[in-house]
Amino acid sequence: MREKKAGNSVNSFSYPNDKEVILKELRIIAAREGKSQSEIIMGILEEYVKAHTSGNNTFKLDTWQEDPTFQAIPTLLADNKTWYPYLKDCTVSERAKILKQANTIRSLAASSGPLK
Repeated sequence: MREKKAGNSVNSFSYPNDKEVILKELRIIAAREGKSQSEIIMGILEEYVKAHTSGNNTFKLDTWQEDPTFQAIPTLLADNKTWYPYLKDCTVSERAKILKQANTIRSLAASSGPLK
C-alpha cells in the first residue's frame, strides 16, 4: 500500500466485479504513460465536473416540448471540427442567425474592456 503524500487525500469507490477488466487496463495504460492511476482518474473527473457544473449552460431534452423554437447548437468555444459539420448542415437562414448572434457576442466582448 502506498503512503499518503502530504497535501493529498485518499478516496475510494465501489464497482461491479465485471468492471475489474477496466481497472486492469487502466493500470497498464498508466504505466505506459508514466502516470499514476490517480492522475488519470482526476483528469477525467475534472473534465466531467467542468462539463456538468453550475454555470455550464445545459438543457433538458424536454426543452423542445416547452419551446418549439429552441435550437441546440455547439458551444461557443467548441473546436472547428465540431462547428464545421454543424454549420454545413444548417440552412442559410440558420447560418444568418448564428452570424448575427456571433457579431453581437463579439461586440459585447469588445466593449467589456481591454483584453490585457
